[in-house]
Amino acid sequence: MPRMESATVATGNDLYIVNTGEEACAPLHAYGPAQRKHYLIHFVLSGCGTLHYEGESVTVRAGQGFLILPDETTRYQADEHTPWHYAWVGYRGRQAEYITRAAGLDGKNRIFTAEDPAAVWEILQDMRSDARVLRLNQLAAAGCLLRFIAHIAPAQDPKSALSSARDYCDKALWYLEGNYDRAVSIQETADFVGLSRSHLYRLMTAEYGQTPKEILLSIRMRHAKQLLRESALTLDDIARLIGLQTGAQLGVIFRTAFGITPGQYRKKRSSLDNFPSSIV
Repeated sequence: MPRMESATVATGNDLYIVNTGEEACAPLHAYGPAQRKHYLIHFVLSGCGTLHYEGESVTVRAGQGFLILPDETTRYQADEHTPWHYAWVGYRGRQAEYITRAAGLDGKNRIFTAEDPAAVWEILQDMRSDARVLRLNQLAAAGCLLRFIAHIAPAQDPKSALSSARDYCDKALWYLEGNYDRAVSIQETADFVGLSRSHLYRLMTAEYGQTPKEILLSIRMRHAKQLLRESALTLDDIARLIGLQTGAQLGVIFRTAFGITPGQYRKKRSSLDNFPSSIV
């Protein structure tokens, strides 16, 4: 039987995880024909199988994955001799089409080969783990989806390169959303987007009115507020979950941003949900 965790997970960018799962298939095990209302990506750890869509058939092997679009009918089947073992994630939301396109995937280009299959598989396992908890870990699960897209995007067709300043900024924004919980750097973000750090700085400042560093701090503070509202975690624990080192560091940044300490916010959280807004 497949292992699956179903959830609806959202980020501030309106990206929702519908379900995640994993299955080591028996020989010739098939799924479908089926239709879905969301995007669905499978990634194959080992073995192989065949995807059938719109009158086409394609073999997908270990280290590769495939995209299924909303509202299309597909069927896929494990190989008779080396059946595949795969994991999947389903997602939707206003950002779903964008991140799919940013990865170079669409109806004509639905098969991808990962440059680092082990890293991709680890991200999918983290996503499944995070999706089991619908409150504290829901944003972390969606962040894993963005990291997953970030890992498969570089391997895709360069013709899918972004075409406008807004595209570059959006891609940088969801990369920061997906990596805020670790020591992500602005240089790393710029490298991922394909711009120099100074160019990314200029574009994001013009587009959003905030520097990349300010945007990253805004994302971290939004998550800090959620954790303060919804958990009894210590400040040190919250700091580590949002990519900071200590609770003292979190306290300084939080007070600078909102004019109140994290402890005061936690005590008055029911009446303090209208702090100054940011792009995130």
